[in-house]
Amino acid sequence: MSLPSKRVSSEEVEAESKRRKMTLRSFEKPGQEQQEAAVVAGRLDSEISVKMDSRVLECSICFEPLKSPIFQCDIGHVVCSACLGKIGENCHMCCKTTGYSRCFALEQFIDAIKVACSNAKYGCDEFLPYYQGSTGLLLDHLVTKHEWCPTNLEYNKPLKISMAQDRQFALFVGEDLSMFLLANILTDIGNALTIVCIGSHDSGSSYSSKISVVDHVARDKGKLVFLMDPLVATSTLLGGVQLGKFFLLVPPELLNELTHELTINIRIDKINP
Repeated sequence: MSLPSKRVSSEEVEAESKRRKMTLRSFEKPGQEQQEAAVVAGRLDSEISVKMDSRVLECSICFEPLKSPIFQCDIGHVVCSACLGKIGENCHMCCKTTGYSRCFALEQFIDAIKVACSNAKYGCDEFLPYYQGSTGLLLDHLVTKHEWCPTNLEYNKPLKISMAQDRQFALFVGEDLSMFLLANILTDIGNALTIVCIGSHDSGSSYSSKISVVDHVARDKGKLVFLMDPLVATSTLLGGVQLGKFFLLVPPELLNELTHELTINIRIDKINP
């Protein structure tokens, strides 16, 4: 027995045709309406948010962030420009005799990566180049966005500053425009002080530092702590400032009880290559 046929109106045919066109359109390149919807959703089609292990973006020799120019062997193992001169004719990874050429694809990829400012937890919403760009741009960012007031210093000469017990950083700019950060980390047993040079691993200059804190009342009694760092660590500030191997622990009794400040003497010497 045959079922009775259903009469379909012209309006239903037109509605079905539109539905099919919309279905097909969803597989095509996003149009203006879809792009506008993406913007409303808080995402531009030209940008994506990803999570990755940062170690894949490090040089396999010095383990510092890769930045242009980047080189690769014939197999594809990459090395930064600073380490290229340290290796011979054999690749440091596959040990094969090879030549090195520019890895433009990876350079383009890394140049496009932006990371949150290391002060994001304090309210900064700026995104900076993964390897942090030039020192000048970073200095401008710290001064204009975070209103830091850098202190100029001369190498090989002592400099005395007063620093509040709860102040986290003090920024210094050397004669060659190198930037140094005095980090102050408050612990249960006192203040931990350390100096880092802000920049990339291939900046080309090396520095040593001396930090001392003296009791502002009993200076003549020799109450002081002193530390010499033979080689100031260089940091891109990715992931914040780490204490590292050399830091000065200042006991609470050296704190000025009236002003809650530390009297700190620092000296940074430039090491000739």
